[in-house]
Order: sequence, then structure tokens, then C-alpha cells
Amino acid sequence: MLGRPYKFLTVVFVLCLGFGISSAQSVDNLRKEKDVLLREIEQSKELLKRKRSSRESTLQQLQLVERELSIKEDIVRAFQNQIKDLDRTIDHNQSAINDLEGEIDVLKAEYAKLLQDTYLRSSSLNELAFFLGSEDFSEAYRRYRVLKEYTDYRRRQVLLLKERQNQMIALHNDIKFQKESKESALKAIEDELRSLEATKKEKAKLVNYLKSEESWLLKQINEKEAQAKNLEQKILDFIKVSSVSTQGTDFSSFQGKLIWPVRKGTIINRFGEHEHPVLKNVTIKNNGIDIQSAEDDGVFCVHNGEVSRVVAIPGFNTTVLIRHGKYLTVYANLIEVEVKQGQKIDAGAKIGRIFRDDISKSMVLHFEIWNENQKVDPAIWLQK
Repeated sequence: MLGRPYKFLTVVFVLCLGFGISSAQSVDNLRKEKDVLLREIEQSKELLKRKRSSRESTLQQLQLVERELSIKEDIVRAFQNQIKDLDRTIDHNQSAINDLEGEIDVLKAEYAKLLQDTYLRSSSLNELAFFLGSEDFSEAYRRYRVLKEYTDYRRRQVLLLKERQNQMIALHNDIKFQKESKESALKAIEDELRSLEATKKEKAKLVNYLKSEESWLLKQINEKEAQAKNLEQKILDFIKVSSVSTQGTDFSSFQGKLIWPVRKGTIINRFGEHEHPVLKNVTIKNNGIDIQSAEDDGVFCVHNGEVSRVVAIPGFNTTVLIRHGKYLTVYANLIEVEVKQGQKIDAGAKIGRIFRDDISKSMVLHFEIWNENQKVDPAIWLQK
């Protein structure tokens, strides 16, 4: 009866340990993702630095730095969550050790009594007398069975005691490992915070420079809002008159799995409403995401579909709309488009090239995803 609750206890310990390992793996995955993204950010920043310094390029550098800050803050939060998981696991394991120590004390006391009783009956003459005292063969056999069960019980108690002691040793070893992992996570947080502080200083310099350009920034925001509304209206008008495509109807099953529309790139302007990085009390809205290309200017279809529109829109140069069943993907700010309306297109097929800005020399693709007439965040649809 003593052993039964501790089997459950061991299962709880294993689950807790597994949870801690899962958390560590998620941190490792996030760090790998961070390393990839930061390399791409550095490539983009180097591209901008090599070009002529301008307000446009400085603003794009600020957008890249903000993305870098977001990545590093995610890493710090992941490590903090890992430490919380480790603390919970250590507490669970310590509680299990306390319970095991109590059970081991009981087992030791019981086993001491068994040894004492065995010693008192250890004489072979006593055992012989035990058998000779039987009135008949049946009683002698019953007495033999009692002795055998007693011996077997004693053996099981020894094995159970060893098992509990081994479990306790394993728990102590795991706690030691978890504490070492916690120390490593704390050290990693310190490193990330130092890096984060350096990035914040870089952001502050860019913000201070751009604050002197407030009127230009406000003008740019207004222009981009007007262009975005124009693009949105064009898309809504198209949706009203278009029919659901028979191509790419499995689009909904590809959330988090879509290939990127550029070979290498960094999201410099995320989906939805958010505060302007420089201007206080100013909110900017994005119906999709803006991707700074870090390698070449090629744009590629993210999923099988049908080209529904190729249209010129002020502020976005050429825009391509591709239908995937009831979903729609939008590729804006293109030049030299290689597809035409009505064309069937495969995932990975080239659509065109990103327009290269004459001033900043940067290449930014505006990318949107629509589900019927509802805008969705493209970032959660693209592969990590």
C-alpha cells in the first residue's frame, strides 16, 4: 500500500521534468530564430548604411532596430519563463523527496523489525520444531507456505527500499541539473539585457535625429495612410465582383507553413495598429506587413493559386492579387511583373521584382492576406 501513491508521484515528477525540457527547447528554438533574424537585420542595415544617408533610410533603420528590440525582448521573456518552469519543477521534486524520505523511514523501521524477527527464528532447530509440531501433512504444508511468503515479503521489502532510495537519488540529481540550468538561464538573461540596452541606445539616437523631422514624418504618415486606404478599397471592390478560385483551396491548412514571398527578409512594419516609433500620440495602421528584403529583389508566390489582378496603385507601384480558394494574397510595390491575370501559379513561382527606392535604395515589399473580406496577420501564416 505504501508504494502506490509514490508511483503517481514519480509520474508527476517525470511530467514536470518533461515540461522543463520542453521550455528549454522552446528557448533554444527562439534563440536560433533570433540568430537568423538578427543576421538578416544586420544585412539590411548594412545595405542601408552603404547607401546615401537620408531621412527615409534612417526611418527604415529605426524600423529594423525596433524589430531587433522585439526579438531580444522575446528572448528575455522566454528565459524568464524557463526559470519559472525550473522553479516549479524544483519545488515539485523537493516535495517528492520529502515524501520519499518519509516512506523510506517507514520501510527501514519495518525492515528492522523483520530482521529482528528473522534473527529470533533463525535457528534451523526452531524451523524444524515449527514443522514437527504440525498435526498432519496439510498443516505442515500450510506452515511451509507461511514461511515462504514471509521470506518473499522480506525480499520485496528490500527491493522496495532500494527502489525508493534510487528514486530519491535520481530526484536529487535532477534538482542539481535544474539548478545548473537555472544559473545558465540567469546568465543568458544578463547577456541579453546588456545587448538589449545597447540596442535601446541605438534606437534613441535614431529617434532623436528623426524628431527634428516631425513635419516630414507627419506628411509621410498622411501620404501612406491615403495610399493604404486606396489599396484597401481596390481590394474590397475586387472581392465584391470576384468569385472563389478553385486553385489553392487548401490554403487554410497552411497557417504557419507558407513560404516567404522573398528569399530573405525582415518584417520592419507589423500588422495592425501600433504607436509610431518617433511621434507621441500618433498611431499607425498596417493592413499587412512590410518586409525589407535582405538578399535580392525577387518576389514569389506563397501558395498555389490564380492571378486575379495586376494593377497599378499610387504609392505601391504595381500590385498583384492572387486567389487561393476563398483567400487572397496581395503583393504590393512591385516592378517588372512576370505574371498576368487569369494565370494559374504554383507556390514558389516568381511574380516580379520589388521596387528599389531611389533615395534610400531599399527594397520593401508590402504583403497582405485576406480571408474573404477580412484582413489577417500575414506574420502568423508564414514559416518561422
